Formats: sequence, C-alpha cells, structure tokens
Amino acid sequence: MDTTLLAGIPLFSKLDAQELTALAGMLKERKFGANEPIFWIGDRGDELYLLQSGRVQVSYPDETGKEQTLAVLEDGAFFGDLSLLDGGVRTASIRTVDPTICLTLSRADFITFLERHPTAAVDVLSVLGGRQRDILDKLRGVTNANLLIEQKSTTWQRIADFIAAISANQWFVAFHLVWFGVWIGFNLIKGEEGPDPYPFGLLTMIVSLEAIFLSIFVLVSQNRSGEKDRIRADADYQVNLKAQHEIMQLHGKIDRLLEEIHESRK
Repeated sequence: MDTTLLAGIPLFSKLDAQELTALAGMLKERKFGANEPIFWIGDRGDELYLLQSGRVQVSYPDETGKEQTLAVLEDGAFFGDLSLLDGGVRTASIRTVDPTICLTLSRADFITFLERHPTAAVDVLSVLGGRQRDILDKLRGVTNANLLIEQKSTTWQRIADFIAAISANQWFVAFHLVWFGVWIGFNLIKGEEGPDPYPFGLLTMIVSLEAIFLSIFVLVSQNRSGEKDRIRADADYQVNLKAQHEIMQLHGKIDRLLEEIHESRK
C-alpha cells in the first residue's frame, strides 16, 4: 500500500522508505458505518487508526458531562497514537460522521516491528524526546499575568491607570469638597470684589475641564482592565491545561499500578 499516510504521522516521520513499507504491511483495514462509535473515552486502547476515507468526530465531556466536539478529522488524519505507545486508556471519544474506512496498527504488531528494526526504534524515541521537550517548554511557559501586563504597559497607560486610581481615592473626594467649600465661601464673602463671584463661572470651567480629562483617563483605564482580564483568562487556561495534563498522567499511573497489583495476586 501507499506509505504516504504513515509518513504523515509525526511518530513515524523519521522512518526510511524500507521501514515504512514494512510497517505498512502490518496495517489492517476496518470499516465503520455512519454515526458509529469507534471507541469511547476511558476505553483500553492498543491501536493506532489512520483515516483512509470518511470523517470522524473527536469529542470530550465537559464539567457538566455534556459532549463537546474538539475536532472533525478527515482523510489522511490519524488518532490513537498515545495508546499505541503505552497501551493506556483513550483520552477522547471518536465517532464516525460518514461511512469510514480506517487502517489500524495494533500495539503488538508495532512492538514486533520495533524488535525487527532497531534503528526505527531509535528514530521513534528521538521523535518522542522532541515532543516531550515541546510539552515541557509549554508547561514551564505558564505566564505570570501581572508580569505580562506590566511588560506590555506603555507610559501613557501607566499614567492613565495612576490618575484613574487617584480619582477613585477617598482623599480625592475630600480634597474637592474642601476646595469647593473654600472657593465658594471666599467668593460669597467677597461678593462682587471676589476673583470668581456668583455664579462661579471660573470654578464651573475648571471643573468641566477636569471632568473631561478625568473621563478620558478613566476610559483608557477601563480598556486596560478588559485587556488584563483577557490576559488573566489566558493564564488561567494555561494553568488548567497543565493541571489536566498532570492529572491524566497520574490517572494512567494509578491504573497501571492497580493492574500490576491485580496481576500479582493471581
């Protein structure tokens, strides 16, 4: 068969033509009808699937138990590579959308292939090492939201935040109460001889100008608040992704430990 499908899988990207041909000879064809489940999340897995024709839907239950579609895979796609490596449980559910033909590679056949082609095992290990490095880099790259916000802030934005923070302070209100009281009281006492007699036109102009500039600074600061919320949401997502990854690893280790305990008691 054509080895193009196998060559497109990252796990086999470093295999030579001879090794790909040998691996292709181990593939088995499986046919599925439309809207037929291929496997469910949590099922024991030991096969890699290559989508020769048709479409499949990848789904995962959210926190309420409702199935959420993660992706729709088409011709040339593959899935189940994690279970091919460790024989662990499936991490998502796969259901066909259309009548589908898949080529499958069992874990037992894959191990036999590696035993017969030691150099291919080295190639696969190098690919896995690269993927592990990428994962670690992403997990270590969880963003400190406050630091990122500070780094992205311009001088104008820092000034706007500073002025908006001052205008929301209780001492700012107290200062204006004292200022207005003293201004109005002094000009009422002085009458027409005062610098700003009733109806206090100069005070009205100053306050209007102050209100215009304060509103501009407050609007800029509010826009910054929206940006900060988005950055914090991105950081929360990264943390949740890291937590989910670690939980799935722990879950797999516990399952394998229970199996070993069960086998030892037989």
